Amino acid sequence: MGICIVSGLAVGIDTSAHISSMYEDGKTIAVIASGLNKIYPPENKVLAEKIIQNGGLILSEWEPDEDIDMSRFPRRNRIISGLADLILVIEAKYRSGSTITARYGIKQKKEVACIPGNITQKNSYGTNKLLQEGANLVMSVQDVLDLLGNEEKAKRNVDEKFKEVYDNLCAIPQTVDEISKRVNKSISEVNEILFMLEIDGFAESLPGDKYIRCMKDIY
Repeated sequence: MGICIVSGLAVGIDTSAHISSMYEDGKTIAVIASGLNKIYPPENKVLAEKIIQNGGLILSEWEPDEDIDMSRFPRRNRIISGLADLILVIEAKYRSGSTITARYGIKQKKEVACIPGNITQKNSYGTNKLLQEGANLVMSVQDVLDLLGNEEKAKRNVDEKFKEVYDNLCAIPQTVDEISKRVNKSISEVNEILFMLEIDGFAESLPGDKYIRCMKDIY
């Protein structure tokens, strides 16, 4: 969708973000805390090369032959947040680089968003804390697009079992009986499908036992 992903080339979520971006024919930027001739972590040296081959960027503010210095990671993170329009935190412990990036983003007046996690998991503490403090909660690709102000719609995949009923929904309210006749299914079967579509956010119920397609899918 034309969105460049900026991350830190670290093992884990950073790696997944870079690889997934390239897999989807997107561009990605990796900001590192060492010189360009001293890629860290070393196991991601091949990944760094692939990013360049894909037309992406490896970025460092250090001299090319500078070795890794762990104290530089927080400084590195201010560049990641500075380049980004939106900081999305996937997981974060109580003290982590991700929360540092988010704090920099807040200072830089950037949008910060988090994927919520199980409150009993240590890797969810940082994300849930940021949400508690007012970060945006993200549950889908569409949430990310909305925060970026991107008008392009995310792909919304309707279960094949419900697609016929969904395709017969529109902006004009229809009764269950009308929909049932259109799709040649029983009223009880259509009711069950509409219930599932409503749960998944594909349909909206209106007074008078009428239904329309979800407004997000109409406009």
